[in-house]
Formats: sequence, structure tokens, C-alpha cells
Amino acid sequence: MNFTSFHFLVFFLITLIVGHLLKDQPRGVRLFLLVSSYYFYGVFKPEYLFLIFISTFIDYLAALGIESSRDESIPKELRWISPKAWLGISIALNLGILGFFKYTNFGLDVLNEILGLKNTHYAFSYLDIVLPVGISFYTFQSMSYTIDVYRGIIKPRKNFVDFALYVSFFPQLVAGPIVRAKNFFQQMDNPKEITFEDYKIGFSRILMGYFKKLVLADNLAKAVNTVFANPSAYHPVDIWIASLGFGWQIYLDFSGYTDIARGVARFFGYEFEINFQYPMAAQNITEHWKRWHISLTSWLRDYLYIPLGGSRVGPFRMYFNILVVWFVTGLWHGADYHFIAWGLWQYVMIVVHRLYDGSKIQFWIYRQFGNFFILPILSRVILFFSLNFGFIWFRAETLEKGNFMIGRLFGFENITESLKFLEVFPPIQFLDYGFFLALLWGFEFFMNKYDWEFFLAKPKRLIFLNSFLLLAIVIFSSTDTPNFLYFQF
Repeated sequence: MNFTSFHFLVFFLITLIVGHLLKDQPRGVRLFLLVSSYYFYGVFKPEYLFLIFISTFIDYLAALGIESSRDESIPKELRWISPKAWLGISIALNLGILGFFKYTNFGLDVLNEILGLKNTHYAFSYLDIVLPVGISFYTFQSMSYTIDVYRGIIKPRKNFVDFALYVSFFPQLVAGPIVRAKNFFQQMDNPKEITFEDYKIGFSRILMGYFKKLVLADNLAKAVNTVFANPSAYHPVDIWIASLGFGWQIYLDFSGYTDIARGVARFFGYEFEINFQYPMAAQNITEHWKRWHISLTSWLRDYLYIPLGGSRVGPFRMYFNILVVWFVTGLWHGADYHFIAWGLWQYVMIVVHRLYDGSKIQFWIYRQFGNFFILPILSRVILFFSLNFGFIWFRAETLEKGNFMIGRLFGFENITESLKFLEVFPPIQFLDYGFFLALLWGFEFFMNKYDWEFFLAKPKRLIFLNSFLLLAIVIFSSTDTPNFLYFQF
């Protein structure tokens, strides 16, 4: 079910009313929210429910099996398998399901490339597989639960409904944020009294989310999609504007979804952690990734980077660990070479920044120009334009098309095939979007400085903001409203 559909608005109101009628019955409200969440997910395609149930059941059983060696109240039959084996079963089955649905055809494509079978009669045929919505998100969320139980961070839930609700709670189910079990269960076990303040904050978040999605992201998409569909027909400036526009589009689209999810969850007494902290206002790539998709980057840090050794090893091993993380991050977003290229480009930027940070070059620059206001501005401009190359690889349909667009940014036909200058420069289009993007950046810096506290401090400010957002949604919402971009991941 899409947050932007009328179906969702009706669903949300009914769920909210019934949920609050059951607020004095903890088990009843949890069961109701679980059924509601399964309905929310089943609207996309009912067959998907079987997969999410399988993942849930596997990890529910695995967590009990892991804990059985420490808790005698758990059935002894689960002790026949060691805790490490239970953890291995959980990880293998979860990654197996994710791998089959998301990476099978990509794996076959790689095999055809390696064996030289592509475009021959002997090539492996692709399977007719439809990627289940949000499978990457709920797989990581469910899998982290068994890892945390194995580490002794949390106790397993003996009530299946409790755990199933954690995996499938509808606000964050399809596109995150990736919620940690410890935080979710703490709020579940200690339900707070929902106050007017919660409704005020929740409603404001929802409005901001819809504004980001319907007014900003979807209107940016018109220029972005036009240029990306046929980049060879456009001037380099058009490609610059469209590619920079996509950076804002995906940020506003994804953070808009997160705002709606956090706002809806607040109505039910749950506070999800912030997933975006104004990343476009960051001064460097390391800071940017501490602000962008925080739930994913922290997940990869805790469950991949640190287990690999993190930064506690030598420099070569540390940079290798970072490489693994960004390769996995690219692959997590999509089964194609252009996503891997995007991930590796993030790695290159991070390595360059790490080498620069604390170096003699940085010391000299700050000694010479540290007192000038232009330095922080320049660092942000350099970061944003560097991110832009990655945005192109991320958005392009193929690696080849992404390479072509990056080449044309500089007036070249293709960075991998030629250095031929364009001979004809067609009229610049979408120039108005350049001004629009500058306004967005200004608003990002304002919110980075003041955040929501600026509006929450005085009721009149919040009323003005919400009135503006509501009016803008009504007047400026795009007539073409596709699904949220991260539904495909």
C-alpha cells in the first residue's frame, strides 16, 4: 500500500481509531496491528506475505534456539542445535531468500559475461522473478534480531505476535527506517500515554513528508526522468541540472517516506530514530554518510564493518573493510553493475577524505584560509558535485548509460569510449530547476541550523509551517505520483 494513495488514508484512520479503542488491551492491540500490517503489505501482492512470514518464523525459532542454552524454560528440543548453528541457519536462510529474489538474474548475467556466453544460444536464461517490495529492509531488520540475541544484547520474544509485529509494523515495513529490536521492544513493553504533543509532532512530520514527496520530489522527477530517459538528446547543462536534481529527488523522496513513517508511528506511541539529518548540509563525505540513511549505515557498521575488524586493524585491512562495506551497500541497493559503481565511488570519496583529513595539505589550507567564510561553503560545493557522479550511476538504467552521462557532463561523448567534444549544443532546458535546486539547498542549511525545535518552540510558527505545507500539497502536488523510489530496494 502506498502512503500517497487514498486507500492508505482510509486504512490509517481505521487502524488509528480501532488501535486506540484497544489501547487498554496490550495483546489485543498488538494482534490488531499485526493483522493490519499484513493487510498493508498484502495489498502490493498477497503472495509476498508468505515470504515475510517465512523470514519471521525462521528468526523467531532461531532466536529461541540460540537462547535455549541459557534459558531452561525454552523447549529442550531446540538445544539439539548449537547457538552458533542456529545463527548460521538464520543468516543463511535470510540471505538465501534475499539472494534468490534479488540477485539470481544478476548472477546469471555475470556468469554469462565470465564464460563468454552472452548473446549466444548457450547463455543461461533469466528467470521470471518479481522482486518483493521492501525485502531488503525487513530481511536486515529481522536478521539483526537473531544476531543481537546471539550477542546477548536482547532476550528473544517468546510471544510470536510480538516479534512478528516488530518485523512487519506497517509504517516502516516497506522502505524503513531499519528499526532495532531493542528500541522497538522497549517501547512495546512500556507503552507511553499518547498526548496532544505526540499528535502535533506526528501530524507535522506526516505533512512534511507529503510535502517533500508530492510537491518537491515528484515535480523534480519530471525533469530528471526526461533527461535520464534519453541523455544523448540533451546539452551538458541539462544533464548537470537533471543529475543534480536527482540527488535532491531521491533525498526528498526517501526522507519524505521516513518522515511519514515516523509521524504515523508516533500516533501509535512509537518513536523511530531519525534516518536523515540534513545530509546535504554536510561539509565532507564522512559527515554526509553520518546523516544519510542512518539506519542502514549504522546497521552495516554494527553487523558488517565491526565484525570484520573495523578500524582496530592495520591501515590496509581497515581500507579493505571499508571497501567490503561499500561494495555490499551498492549491491544491497540493486543487482546491477551501476549500483556497484555507485558504492565504489562512495568508497573512493571516503578514502580520499580520510587521507586528506589530518594531512599536511589540510593543515596548510586551514592555516591559510581557515578564517575565510568561503572555505566551508567551498567544501560543501565540492562534496555535492562529487556526490553527483554517484547519483548518475545510481539513477542510470545501466552502467554504460551512466558512463555516457558522466562523460557528457564535461562535454565528452563517453568517459569509457572517446574524448570527442560535442559539436552541437542544443538550447538549455530546465534552467528554472537550477534556481529551484538553489532554494532547496538554502532550506536545507536553515533546517540544519534550527531543526524542528525552531517551529515547535512557538505554536504560531508551527501553525504557519503546517498551513504552508498543506496549501502547497493541495496546489502544487504533481499529477503524476509514482511509488516511493526505495520501494524497489
